Amino acid sequence: MLTATVVGMSDSPLRKVDTVFVKVDDPHAVAGWYQETLGWPELFRTSHIVVLQAPEGPPVTLLNPAGGEWSGFNFHAADAVAARHWLLERGVEVGELNQAPDQPVTWFWFRDPLGNRLEVCSY
Repeated sequence: MLTATVVGMSDSPLRKVDTVFVKVDDPHAVAGWYQETLGWPELFRTSHIVVLQAPEGPPVTLLNPAGGEWSGFNFHAADAVAARHWLLERGVEVGELNQAPDQPVTWFWFRDPLGNRLEVCSY
C-alpha cells in the first residue's frame, strides 16, 4: 500500500479545481451542441465564453483564448489577491491580477517548476 505525507496542505488557499476549460473557435456557436447532445445546461455567457454545468464536478467553460497561452483548468481561492501573495511568498512565478469586465471574477496565472501554466480565480 502506498502512503504519502501531505505537507502544508491545510494552509493552501487553493481548495479545489473550479472550472475545466475547453478551447473552441466560437464558444457561442458550439454551446448548443454541448447543451443538446450532452444535456449540460448553460450557467452564463459573456462576450467570449459560455459556461456549462456537467451533472457532477466543476463547470465547463468554452472559450477561444485567441492565441497565447491558456490553462486547461483553474483552481478556486476565496481571495485571489491573498492566494497570489501566498504563492509569491513561496517563490512561485505569478502573473498579474485580472478582473473580468462583465463578471465579478478575479484571476491570475502561475507556473509550476516544469513551466506549466496554471490559473486561480475567485468570485
